[in-house]
Amino acid sequence: MLPLSLSGSSMPERMTHIFEEKSYFVPAALSIAVFIAAGVGAYYFYSQSSGNQYQSVLEQLDASSLPPSFERVSGAKFRLDQLKREPCDREAILPLAELMTEAGYPRESVRSLAKFGERCGTSIELLDPAYDSLVRLGDFKGAVDVADEMIKINPAVPHYRFWRGQAYEGQKNYKAALSDYVSALQFHRDLSRVSLDTFFSVSRMYAAIGRPCEAITPLEMYVSYNASRRQTDQITKLISDWATQGNCRAHHAVGGDKVLLSSGGIIDVVINGSRGRMVYDTGATMVTITPSFASRAKIIPDEQNMMTVNVVGGTIQSAPGYASVIQVGKTRAANVPVSVSVGRDDAYGKDIDGLLGMTFLARFIFTTDGSTLELKPRTLN
Repeated sequence: MLPLSLSGSSMPERMTHIFEEKSYFVPAALSIAVFIAAGVGAYYFYSQSSGNQYQSVLEQLDASSLPPSFERVSGAKFRLDQLKREPCDREAILPLAELMTEAGYPRESVRSLAKFGERCGTSIELLDPAYDSLVRLGDFKGAVDVADEMIKINPAVPHYRFWRGQAYEGQKNYKAALSDYVSALQFHRDLSRVSLDTFFSVSRMYAAIGRPCEAITPLEMYVSYNASRRQTDQITKLISDWATQGNCRAHHAVGGDKVLLSSGGIIDVVINGSRGRMVYDTGATMVTITPSFASRAKIIPDEQNMMTVNVVGGTIQSAPGYASVIQVGKTRAANVPVSVSVGRDDAYGKDIDGLLGMTFLARFIFTTDGSTLELKPRTLN
């Protein structure tokens, strides 16, 4: 039997030591747990309260679908706060929309710009980034609508019509795209300064609607302003391919002649057997004729795809059409694109039937001394 002192003293000592250690450990563990819980709660509360303070702004912009994380994008809170204080602050909405797009929310960016425009008044500066975002999304119908608004605000800017043409092309509405691309060309004051891309867009649409011979002319037009520098191998091949595809060589441009120009550059022209008096005009993209001359020449205008043409004193609406044959002196060209000035028989002056523009002239190498016009047909390689 163990002595009483050993049996009565060692065990309580060990037990006391154990309970003393636990008495320190448990409160510490509880404290850490409480601290973590408090931190999580504070973070959650902060996140919720931060999101709520801009909820009304996002709802006004139809952008409440943005996740709470968007507010942590650098600069987002600053712009949201600006709009919370001043709902029509244009210096805030544009950078905010850009932040949405960069963060991967282009649809919300478009809606925000549209809602802001409805509330505070739309403008080109709002529509421009909206168009870009819609094209990025492949929403070409939306892009057409935005381009429409841009044209209404400033109808004389060529690239708004070009952008709408691109959106129509995205929809595979090639006739509408063609009308807009041609209109864009016609709004340029100096065709010699227009990029190849614009001319090629017109050519591409003619080819897309099954008119390869007409697709040649815009490229010829581009080349005609500086043949020595612009007649590249690529352009030559495109023209040759389309000429072969459409069997165009025999009738594209035939004959050469030197014809008289009357005062004011007026020249006698025969279209589909009907005679007319037209103004020789290298600044006119297309051969453009009055409705009465179109009727005499039996040209049917396509009024479903209207174009806008710049003339002296403003703009007129015109409809595309095709002349089977245009003759000037001993020269002639077949299947020439023309535009018909709808409802305006006096658009070009008294007793003037239209403008002899580049859809005819570009098929020839032409020179003038002011009193005569010399025409020599271009060769389709």
